[in-house]
Amino acid sequence: MTSEATLLPNGFGDVLPADARKSRHIMSMLMDGFARFGYQDVSPPLVEYEETLLASGLGAALADHTFRLMDPITGRMLALRSDMTAQIARVGKSRLGHSPRPLRLCYYGHVLRVVADEINPERQFVQIGAELIGATAPAHDAEIIIAALESLTAIGLKDLSLDLNVPRLLDVLLGADDNAPLREAVRHKDSRAVAQLAHPKSAVIKALLELPLCAQDEAVERLNALGGKVADDVRALLGELATLASLIAEAVPAVALILDPLEHRGLGGLDYHQGVGFSIFTSKVRSELGRGGRYGGDETSTGLTLYLERVLRAAPTPKSVACVYVAADYGIGVLAELARTGKHGVMGSYPSSDSKACKREAEALGASEIYSPSKNR
Repeated sequence: MTSEATLLPNGFGDVLPADARKSRHIMSMLMDGFARFGYQDVSPPLVEYEETLLASGLGAALADHTFRLMDPITGRMLALRSDMTAQIARVGKSRLGHSPRPLRLCYYGHVLRVVADEINPERQFVQIGAELIGATAPAHDAEIIIAALESLTAIGLKDLSLDLNVPRLLDVLLGADDNAPLREAVRHKDSRAVAQLAHPKSAVIKALLELPLCAQDEAVERLNALGGKVADDVRALLGELATLASLIAEAVPAVALILDPLEHRGLGGLDYHQGVGFSIFTSKVRSELGRGGRYGGDETSTGLTLYLERVLRAAPTPKSVACVYVAADYGIGVLAELARTGKHGVMGSYPSSDSKACKREAEALGASEIYSPSKNR
């Protein structure tokens, strides 16, 4: 039975050895994957001053999701990060402001949320991601997306799909026109309802809703055709979407590509992306493995976030590492020597003369081999 002393708050949990080993393995592979594309590791702190972490822009968008506490030393309010993107932007602007652009950074760390989302009950989870600071073109967006897809493929995920969208496209299309029925119809992807509203932009919006989601070549062709029927700002967004789709389809043809321009995926209804957005999916889990897009601020950048807990649920379990059981009478020196040669070992409690006890303990400890001086020289 669970006692009060072992209860944890909703949304928080312990990670036990098997899951922790898988987590470390997958996290290392993902970070190595970003490194192969030229991204460098950074690690900001878990806690910052409230006025810094929740400053206007990226941080302010997450204020309602953020835990706060008082610093007993200074008396100032602190905030525990609920997302690392704003922190990476701060590091890029201040500590690495002198570095050449675009600046390629990758990171991992725990984040905490006040409220879990509807699908995932976790309020503490590991965020892994990459930022391309100073990114201004579809080629930059394609680079960071492809780096993520290749990294996920390397850990054994073979059925990836990528959803490309433009989160602010509807706002740009409608401008100051806050037509609630039209926006509701778009939210439900109801092209028939859009057509019946007889709005000046209905034809374009209907055409966008009726794009063939998975027929990439046809969808790109239709996007390019629509460009001649819309204002310059809308044409630019559609052109970037079409270009990005073509770049990704050429580089990673095995990934299913979905063009859904009017899709809007924000955190709690908020979204700071200014250009093309994207979400990565697999059939192994219900929600996205990661999301990202281009955003504004002090510098135009493209960011990507992967949610490790979801990736872990989807990824295959890595092969177990062979472990050597060392009987107690051989001593810790033998175990140290095995470690120097790159082997994994575990110290037993029984002498080698008690072979039955050693065998039972070796099995209980997960060792696949029992050390013998003649065999393990």
